[in-house]
Amino acid sequence: MKRQSFLQGAMTLTAATMVVKVIGMLYRIPLGNLLGASGLSYFNSAYSIFNPIYALSVSGLPVAVSKMVSERMARRRFADVRQIRRISRRMFLLLGVLGGLTLYLLSGFFARLIGNPEASLAVAVMAPSILFCCIMASYRGYYQGLGNMTPTALSQVVESLVKLVCGVAFAWLALQRGVGEYAAKGTVFGQAAASLSDAEGLVLPWAAAGAVLGVTVSTAAGALLLFLRSLFLGDGISRKDATRFPATEGKGQIVRSLWKIALPICLTSAFAYLTNLIDLATIMNRIGVALTRDEAAVMQLFAGAADYLPQEKVPAFLYGLFAYVTPLFNLIPAITVTLGVSALPIITTRWALGERKRVAEQCVLVLKLAALAAIPAGMGLFALSEPILRLLYFARPEEAALAAPLLRSMGFAAILVGITTPMASLLQALGRADLPLKLMVAGAVVKICCNWFLVAAPSLNIYAAPVGTLLCYLVVLVGGAIALGRVIGTPLKLHRVLIKPLISGILCGVAANTSYMLLARTWDSRLATVVAVAMGALFYAVFGLFFNIITKNEALFLPNGKKIGKILENLSLLR
Repeated sequence: MKRQSFLQGAMTLTAATMVVKVIGMLYRIPLGNLLGASGLSYFNSAYSIFNPIYALSVSGLPVAVSKMVSERMARRRFADVRQIRRISRRMFLLLGVLGGLTLYLLSGFFARLIGNPEASLAVAVMAPSILFCCIMASYRGYYQGLGNMTPTALSQVVESLVKLVCGVAFAWLALQRGVGEYAAKGTVFGQAAASLSDAEGLVLPWAAAGAVLGVTVSTAAGALLLFLRSLFLGDGISRKDATRFPATEGKGQIVRSLWKIALPICLTSAFAYLTNLIDLATIMNRIGVALTRDEAAVMQLFAGAADYLPQEKVPAFLYGLFAYVTPLFNLIPAITVTLGVSALPIITTRWALGERKRVAEQCVLVLKLAALAAIPAGMGLFALSEPILRLLYFARPEEAALAAPLLRSMGFAAILVGITTPMASLLQALGRADLPLKLMVAGAVVKICCNWFLVAAPSLNIYAAPVGTLLCYLVVLVGGAIALGRVIGTPLKLHRVLIKPLISGILCGVAANTSYMLLARTWDSRLATVVAVAMGALFYAVFGLFFNIITKNEALFLPNGKKIGKILENLSLLR
């Protein structure tokens, strides 16, 4: 059975992730334009509640399955591999049922806990997706351990396409149904509405729930696809190989090994999502405190955009501004996480075989590639924050302008998250899944303290939220680099990896911003934004070649690396 190389797997997942994120933007753009900041706050609240429960149910076990399968494949213990597959599927199914029931039964409680009770319907509709996500995760972890990233990539694309079609359609239908009922009867889904503005406010929780229903349907489609692929195409292990040697591990031993690896990862992932949940709870509650301290100072920042809202609705509206930013912010770690996922089985194998030097080289390459992707993207978000948001949320120009300072700050934080995300996978591959958890605890404490004190300041309120995220992941990045070097036994000297991409990224941001300012004088602002993004990317590539960011040895890891390296070497752009 032929395994994909690290870069082949990474390129497969990265290509799929790019497609998924493009589809995701196509999904969030009409959704944002349909729902506005208040409607997005219900949608985002459902996700923020869903993610910690999902992480506890599913996040650690795929990594554990991938790691254990990869180790046994390296030793050609195929019967044990199949045994792991059978046991892990049962565990995932059980966790999916328990997680889904928990979210459904406590949906109202969770929504009230974060100070957004109108999001309870969206939370309840999200519950079945935990079961389907668990089913998908069992297949994805297994195939990733086999070194085959294609099933994961394919299911991600299908899931996103179904979410795009169903999510937008269901949200639109809910809006039309609610407004139509008001016009005919003066009610919205049975609730009396005093005015059209009141009716629009009442229909938003239902529209958000419709968008969430599209997410649930999409996870069901992804799970069905992986089940059918496994049924008809198998896993590449022949019957002869699977029966050549009997299994050497009992069921109890496999379950204990899975949990030993998975539990720290589950807690790390849950804690990372839990900080988002705490972020949501503290942001909305502390904005309420800011309003009681000096309502005029808070509303002065949002004059015209939120004047029509009663005071109790303002925190949800301001958190909704944050929801405009999060899809762009999450784009960067969603891309770089594929590097860690793809590298995990290969690094696990080499670490098990004692190839410490190769492991160190691979870890540095993963972090360098993560920096190459994260830095220009983060700088681009900083340099073009308002033009990008106005381009995407064209139906809500005032709200897009208010969200721009948030995106500007989150651009820097996204760089740190983009690098730390694969770093966690590297530590997990080296058998230290406890370290990312400890680092996230330290970062979360910093984040909560920042939110608690800064967001409650009337002159700052929602605009202080990115500060906590930035400092949180700065702690995680520095601590993770030190920990990774100590585990490997070789200091990583991360500053040497980051300095050239950082200089190129800064120049990229300057080029993008300058291009936009010049073009926007005579061109349509939307076209100017698209061209400015392209110019920033072009300049980044030029600066990267000028500074020789990729060395000759590293170029060999790329697809067709020998040909690419030879061309660049002939042009004196590589050494």
